[in-house]
Amino acid sequence: MITHAEGETALVVASQRFSERLRRLSDIIVALNVAGNVGDVVLRLGDELLPLCTADRVDVDVLHGERRTQHHVTCDQSRDASRDAAAGHDVAESGTHAPLRITLARRDGSKLGDLVLSRVAAPFTSDEISMTVQVAQVASLTIENLDLKDALREADQRKDRFLATLAHELRNPLMPIVNAVAMLDRVAESHSGVARAKETIDRQSSQLVRLIDDLMDVGRVTQDRLELRREVVLLRDVFELAFESVRPMLIERNLHLTVNMPGDPIGLYVDPARLAQALTNILSNAVKYTDPNGLIKVDVHNITDAVRIEVSDTGIGIPADQLEQVFEMFTRVYDHGSRMPAGLGIGLALARRLVELHGGSMTAHSAGVGQGSTFRLTLPRVVGSDPTHAQLLQVKAGRSTSSAATPATPLPMSTPRFAPLVAGRRVLVVDDNIDAADSLALLLEREGHHVSVAYDGEHAVRVYAEQHPEAVVMDIGLPLLDGYEAARAMRLAQGAHPLLLIALTGWGQRDDRKRSQEAGFDHHLVKPISPRTIHELLVEHTRLAPPAPTR
Repeated sequence: MITHAEGETALVVASQRFSERLRRLSDIIVALNVAGNVGDVVLRLGDELLPLCTADRVDVDVLHGERRTQHHVTCDQSRDASRDAAAGHDVAESGTHAPLRITLARRDGSKLGDLVLSRVAAPFTSDEISMTVQVAQVASLTIENLDLKDALREADQRKDRFLATLAHELRNPLMPIVNAVAMLDRVAESHSGVARAKETIDRQSSQLVRLIDDLMDVGRVTQDRLELRREVVLLRDVFELAFESVRPMLIERNLHLTVNMPGDPIGLYVDPARLAQALTNILSNAVKYTDPNGLIKVDVHNITDAVRIEVSDTGIGIPADQLEQVFEMFTRVYDHGSRMPAGLGIGLALARRLVELHGGSMTAHSAGVGQGSTFRLTLPRVVGSDPTHAQLLQVKAGRSTSSAATPATPLPMSTPRFAPLVAGRRVLVVDDNIDAADSLALLLEREGHHVSVAYDGEHAVRVYAEQHPEAVVMDIGLPLLDGYEAARAMRLAQGAHPLLLIALTGWGQRDDRKRSQEAGFDHHLVKPISPRTIHELLVEHTRLAPPAPTR
């Protein structure tokens, strides 16, 4: 007979055992939720259920997508029994109790896999069955969530690959267009019709380049993969970059731009290219939504240790309920009239993010439809309390003042000639886009260079071995032998000959630049690039090395 004291002791022991199981159940659920992949979930599910339910064997079989993940774990004391079960012996015939079988299911009820627990000593209790069911449900949800995360990650990677490929494919045809514009420069002065056609091509191709650049930056900015190359710069210099970008659009739409800026130099510690990109996007937005003959005004104010920039226009305005939406990706403002919104809906979102990356802020203001808009951005500026940056600012401002006192005589915009050469260089141009290769070769020949052309990697390597040109301007995505391998082959065959290797490609990601550097390229230029830039690199090469004898 069980005494009262023994009964109380048994209840206490049972209660402690149940509490311990609940604690372990909680730990298992937490461990499953933080698992990094399906394999981890399957492994933890088997390993944790075995002691939790004092099972002899646990079998987990999960099918996710086209992949099957299995895990079998046995208790040391029942190794022989589990061997029999693995060999396919019928449970009833081997004298064991019926196994506990649970179906792992997705939220929609479809089967995800199977979970089987076996034990020889005794059937599973209702508490053990209940805990196993709970663990199985958590494991099923975790596996499904991980599958969804994998699918999203793969979709995001496909999107990035698509955007990179799209940018590459769009940039390739732009290169011969840019080269053609440079050739038209030579006849634009004497033929007004040609000059107008040239300006149209130049303006539209520049707009296309900006769209491609913004498209590529969307993924980098949203995933915080955009690197800033900060330096102390004058705000005026950054504005000049932005104004230069939108000047053709201002002329085309006959818009009037006024700028009010303090006379004292304003210094910023920023990435000048990225900040100019943000300002260009804001100005471009004002141009798109302002009717011809309208006004765009830029006001700059110093406020304590920051600078406030306001870009106002007399355009279509922004409805009150869209003042914040305009900064959302792929959002475009409708004016409730006949005009369709312009652009891709990423310019302002990208501009705000670039400003925020520089420690600033950006807001939109408008009195309503037809009342124009004002975009206000605030950025930290260089102040005297930062002695290092303040000293650099004084140097920059001093150079700027000196340049303004004795201004250089710039070449007219229509003048095609580049910097003069003492002697032309032997150059090999390599591109499978025949128009791009031939037009660039023609431009370089007119500047005094001796140019050869190849349309694939293998031919380029043969031409280099025969002629040993001093510079090679080469695409990356070449047939027969890609640009990376061709560059390596040229470096191996270089010997004592001087060689400037320039990659000219539609691929502009960070990994692409790293690969070109590892392959031996000296410069990585992203299409489309002005022929002037290539020529300047050749001029610099001329200064560094004497002309090689002509073969």
